[in-house]
Amino acid sequence: MLIQESINSNYKRASIFVGAFFCLIFFLSLSSCKEKKSTPDWSQTSKQQETLQKTDAIGRAQTTPSNVESPKKENTPVRFLAYNLRNYLTMHRFSHGKSSTRSKPEKEVRKLINIIQSAHPDILGVCEIGQDKDLKDLQSRLKKAGISLPYIHRTHGDDPVRSLAILSRFPITSTAKPTSSRYTINGKPFQISRGILDVTIQLPNKKIRFLGVHLKSKRPVEEADQAIMRRYESILFRKHIDTILSKNQNALLLAYGDFNDTKHSKAVYTIKGRSHTRNQMEMLNLTDSRGETWTHYWKREDTYSRFDYVFTSKQLTPFIDKRKSCILDLKNAYLASDHRPLFILIQ
Repeated sequence: MLIQESINSNYKRASIFVGAFFCLIFFLSLSSCKEKKSTPDWSQTSKQQETLQKTDAIGRAQTTPSNVESPKKENTPVRFLAYNLRNYLTMHRFSHGKSSTRSKPEKEVRKLINIIQSAHPDILGVCEIGQDKDLKDLQSRLKKAGISLPYIHRTHGDDPVRSLAILSRFPITSTAKPTSSRYTINGKPFQISRGILDVTIQLPNKKIRFLGVHLKSKRPVEEADQAIMRRYESILFRKHIDTILSKNQNALLLAYGDFNDTKHSKAVYTIKGRSHTRNQMEMLNLTDSRGETWTHYWKREDTYSRFDYVFTSKQLTPFIDKRKSCILDLKNAYLASDHRPLFILIQ
């Protein structure tokens, strides 16, 4: 009898143990199902996850008040943004079938400021800015948005309307002009339309020379073939780069802007320079969150092209964080400009 009661007791304990074990298995499997994610859609692919990390890296909100200038530590990366602003100036514009002389529409300007603010640049290089008053207006609006860029420089070429400019959080220590900005086609003299911007900026741990350019557009003109004009302008830009590097082979150069031509065009290839030569510049192969490379949308023809580039000298290239540098593709960016900005992180 005692033996039987012992057996029954052991049996009950075993049953309880087995039951508890299977309950535990069921609970773990249930938790696993809850945690398991379904197959991600296109917006949650590994590429997108990487892009979300990029966005976090470049879109972090400012933590200090807008009127307080926080010092940059030497090891803090510097954020550079290159952007064609699409006519941030006063010009003839069409609206509701009527033409009038006015500045960039306020709706476009607000969107433009929001896009720049999202990147929170330390240095901003722009194309298609107008006069000094337009540059000061941009600077003032950015400061109100929490982006303080107190150091500015503007330059222009033969075009009296559109200029190049750079705005910086760090001091501009020097500016320069190319030794030559003129060329001839079939005996007719020309000058680079928007000039060449050349400034040296003192970063926390290095000096970088920024070279901005906006080559002749693809819009046909009566004076000469637009592609040939763009080629001559690129040759002058390349000569300016060679002049700098011939004097200082270790110069940290960053050339950027709207080149109005495609990757393998003669104009872009000229600026890049011959492969495996001492003065060759490296073209940064930037992409957006989907891996696309276009930077310009032409609404009239419904075409997407890569016209905007950033080049670096061999000495500067190792300081570029290529993983986090990208083309910004924020929602409704076309409302601000027909170009998309290029974001570069400098270590």
